[in-house]
Amino acid sequence: MDSIKNLINNINLFGHEVGDRPLKVNVIYNEYGWIIYKFAISLCNQLKEFGVNASISQEYDKSADINHYFFPNTAPVSNDRVTFMVTHVDTQKKINMIKNQTDNGAIGICMSLETRNMLISYGIKPNKICYVNPAQDGQIHPKKISLGFTHRTYNDYRKRESMVVDVCEKIDPNIFRFVIMGAGWDSIIEQMRNLGFEVEYYSEFDKEKYNTLMVNLDYYCYFGFDEGSMGFLDAVAAGIGTIVTPQGYHLDTKCGITYPVKDIDDIVAALHEIEEKRKKSLDFIKTWTWENYAKKHLEIWNYMLGAKDMSEIMSTRGWYTDGIYSLMLE
Repeated sequence: MDSIKNLINNINLFGHEVGDRPLKVNVIYNEYGWIIYKFAISLCNQLKEFGVNASISQEYDKSADINHYFFPNTAPVSNDRVTFMVTHVDTQKKINMIKNQTDNGAIGICMSLETRNMLISYGIKPNKICYVNPAQDGQIHPKKISLGFTHRTYNDYRKRESMVVDVCEKIDPNIFRFVIMGAGWDSIIEQMRNLGFEVEYYSEFDKEKYNTLMVNLDYYCYFGFDEGSMGFLDAVAAGIGTIVTPQGYHLDTKCGITYPVKDIDDIVAALHEIEEKRKKSLDFIKTWTWENYAKKHLEIWNYMLGAKDMSEIMSTRGWYTDGIYSLMLE
C-alpha cells in the first residue's frame, strides 16, 4: 500500500496553469456547518498547496476556470465548467436537480460508487457523474492491540510464558502491546521491551486493577496446558477475544475460543491474521487523505478543461477507481 501512496504523491499536480496563469478554482459554500464546511475548507487549502488560485465564496465567479459547488441547487444552468458535490440524495426533487445540472454541462461528484450507480439508474448520464471517496482527517489513528496475560510464572515453566519472547520476534511492535499481571515476568519483559514492545506490567495481583484491565484488553492470552486458566473465564465474561490453548474447561464453556493455539506457529499465525486486519486501517489512513481528495478533483478539472494530456491525467490508472476513472466507467 505504501507504493500506492508514493505513486499518488509523485503525481505532478503543482503549478497548474491555464495559458500563462495558475488554474483558478472558486469553491462555493454558502452555509456554515461542520461537515460540509470541513470539505470546502480542506479542499480549498489543499488546492492552494498545489499552486492553484483557489478561494471560497458564496456565489458563482465567471472569471474562474472551475466553479465547484457544495450546495448545487445554487449552481447556474448551462455551464460546462461547473462541478458539484453530490450527497444525501433522498428525494426525487434532488434527483431532478442533479439531472438538470448534468444535462446542461455540469459534472456531479458523488462520495461513493454506490451513489453514482444509483443516479445512473435514474437516468443521469454516465459521463456526467463520478465519485471521489471522502477523506479522513489524519488526526485519529488506530490504537495498538492489547494482548493480556494474567498469571504468575513458575520454575517448571508450566505456563510456557517463555514462548512470548519467541512470538515477539515474529510480530510487529507498532501494532501490538502487552498488559501483564503476575509475579516473575521481569526478565521476559526486559527482552520484550528490547524488541520494541510496550509492556504495561503489574507484578502484584490487584483485584480492582485486574477487573479494569481485563475489560480493556483486545485479546486474553494463555499458552499453558494445565486444564485451563481462570482468566479465560473472565475474558469470556468481558466479551474480549481469546488466544488460548484448546484444553480443559476452556472447551467446556462452549463459548468458543477466538484463536485456539497449541504451539508457536499457531500463535504467530493468529497474530499475523490480526495484524493484517489492523494494517487495513493503517492503509486507509495513508490514502484517504484530503491531499488525495484534492488531487482527484484536479484530475477531473484538468480533463474538463483540456489543460493536460490524457496520458498525464491517466498516469495513475489501476491504482484507484474513483476520481477521473469513475467518470469514464460505462
